[in-house]
Amino acid sequence: VLPTAEGERDPSQWWSLIAAHAVTLWNSVPALLDLLVDYGRRVGVRAHGAGVTSLRLAMLSGDWIGLTLPQAIRSLAPGCAVVSLGGATEAAIWSVLYPIEAVDPAWTSIPYGRPMKNQRLYVLNDAWQLCPVWARGSLYIAGDGLALGYWRDQERTAASFVSHPRTGERLYRTGDLARYRPDGC
Repeated sequence: VLPTAEGERDPSQWWSLIAAHAVTLWNSVPALLDLLVDYGRRVGVRAHGAGVTSLRLAMLSGDWIGLTLPQAIRSLAPGCAVVSLGGATEAAIWSVLYPIEAVDPAWTSIPYGRPMKNQRLYVLNDAWQLCPVWARGSLYIAGDGLALGYWRDQERTAASFVSHPRTGERLYRTGDLARYRPDGC
């Protein structure tokens, strides 16, 4: 179910469509779900009754997820599971996922997650060694989803798709900084 061109930026139309078609899956950047939640809190339930209670899964990717968003959508759709997805276009877009169950009050952000099947993530220091827990390093993606490179751009391909000097494994250098948590996420 997709909104009309006029309604693609209108959370009231999204809300109405979810209610009318009993939509069960939401897939967007977090900011759009924030807009839906904000609308729902202000007018959605009063204006549309049951509203978004049919939602069973919210898949969020492409940006930072606010710490309050998972519980906010669950307050409007109590059975809704929330999953954070991440990765790079160069590695099949989604390489990592994190089911957001309870948000720890000590968190400053939602954990990035664990690699999906046939994908691997490495946080490496400048000496190509795995970083210890909480130490910041460069994030690399490996696995079956890795692209061959950039179309007709050998220079960019060579800079971004590298071989680990010790293992020989082909890696994609994301350009992002990351760190391992004690739970591996």
